[in-house]
Amino acid sequence: MSSRAAAVNVDVDSLYLYYRLHGFEEDDANNAVWTRGVRRFAELFDELDVRGTFFVVAADLERWPEAREVATELVEAGHELGSHTYSHPYDFTRRSDAEIEDELKRSHDVISELVGRPIQGFRAPGYTITAPILERMEGLGYTYDSSLFPCPPYYLAKASVMGMMRLRGRRSEAILDRPSIMWQRRTPHWRSGIRELPITVLPGLRPPFIGTSLLMMGRSGYRAIRPWVRSTSFVNLEFHGIDLCDLEIDGIDPVLLKQPDLRVPLADKLALFREVITDLRDGWNLDTLENLAPTLVPAS
Repeated sequence: MSSRAAAVNVDVDSLYLYYRLHGFEEDDANNAVWTRGVRRFAELFDELDVRGTFFVVAADLERWPEAREVATELVEAGHELGSHTYSHPYDFTRRSDAEIEDELKRSHDVISELVGRPIQGFRAPGYTITAPILERMEGLGYTYDSSLFPCPPYYLAKASVMGMMRLRGRRSEAILDRPSIMWQRRTPHWRSGIRELPITVLPGLRPPFIGTSLLMMGRSGYRAIRPWVRSTSFVNLEFHGIDLCDLEIDGIDPVLLKQPDLRVPLADKLALFREVITDLRDGWNLDTLENLAPTLVPAS
């Protein structure tokens, strides 16, 4: 078994969240992220014989029977479900203590009930989390967090987009984390009493290695950075359910073309992700975050 470890995980952010992110009037009629995007990821993982982690907005499991059906299929296939809060408030860290407690506990309870045992992992909306929230998570039984994304290019791009939106009179529900987050540790570690498994940024200038950046660089771009990726002992590759959605096939509102994930043909996305995940499977010990966490960050 390789001494290097890797995980593939999917944030299941439904389309209505992207309306909020881009400051548009919300529409929750299309659940293609669950019925199309997530199912395509599950099929790809099954084809490659890998197990992934899916971070779920628990309210979706109560909103749509189809989402609960897909989530059950994921569990039966051996994938891990983690919490992405109950309702995915982008300003999660700015909510009251009672609201934060409710988001954490309701999500934990809803998803654990579906899985049949307590879930272990958490990812915050917008990658933004605080030490008091991490401490509260530990008390609720979470054993790891995977919210840290210490990526200067992402942070600066997000700040720029949010600033441009304000100038145009639109307001995103996203919030900007403190600047120091860009230079936090990029390797697994203990953080406020809980294991932290950061989303991968590559060494040096810390460019992101996530689904969205892969789609922007394409297969030739990925092959160019592959030696850089191979120098990384732990790869935590984050996708979003929308990454395997198709604007036309899935009947998605063209206004959401602001998402770069929707600008690439589905066949090209599948070919790219198949190549990347195959490389991780063959070169690293690839497993769910739940299974990797105790070995990556041993008990002190």
